Amino acid sequence: MAGELGDLPGGWPEPFRSKLLEGREVHLAVTPVPEAERVALQTPGPERQRALNRLLFPQPTRQFEQVREQYGDLSVVPTVDYLYGLRPGQEHVVPLGRGVNLLVGLEAIGEVDERGMRTVMTTMNGQLRPVTVRDRSVEVETKAAEKADASDPKHVAAPFSGVVTLKVAVGDVVRAGQAVASIEAMKMEAAITASVSGTVGRLAIPVTQQVDAGDLLVVLQ
Repeated sequence: MAGELGDLPGGWPEPFRSKLLEGREVHLAVTPVPEAERVALQTPGPERQRALNRLLFPQPTRQFEQVREQYGDLSVVPTVDYLYGLRPGQEHVVPLGRGVNLLVGLEAIGEVDERGMRTVMTTMNGQLRPVTVRDRSVEVETKAAEKADASDPKHVAAPFSGVVTLKVAVGDVVRAGQAVASIEAMKMEAAITASVSGTVGRLAIPVTQQVDAGDLLVVLQ
């Protein structure tokens, strides 16, 4: 009635509203909308919907965007496969687009390691593909790796699982695009670069360490 949850089209009927609120003090907290969000709200389509999500449900939206950043768009995965997982010996179809399907199968599940990780052998369009996953049913005593904040450009994260070797030290000045580490996986090596310029404030791992995708490596100031 006081507008805390919004107003009906045309407003609440009078004098019903005034009599109902009579004698009550109503204090509405108004939070200013950032200019970037104002511009997005004027743009019809998905951008406006994302802006509304960020303003109305900031925490769930932040979690949703972090999951999508890490795992991609999971909306294409069938509901049964998403909730209950793959079944051995059964081929699952994931529609990626009109006339484009991904055929996924489960071949074998490896033993759990000291970090609670398992290697799962899958097939994707007939090709064997090993995938490392965390077994949530297993309790581990080892310290969990620190994860990078995908929304913070000063956090340098591991792009995928592999062995990382740092190439910078605390206090080093780096520029955007400069390689701060290298990562080796499947006998291939790639450079990990900083997205912004700054000074190395903290190293989250030793000089060389096995990491997983999304693990924090370097923090810039």
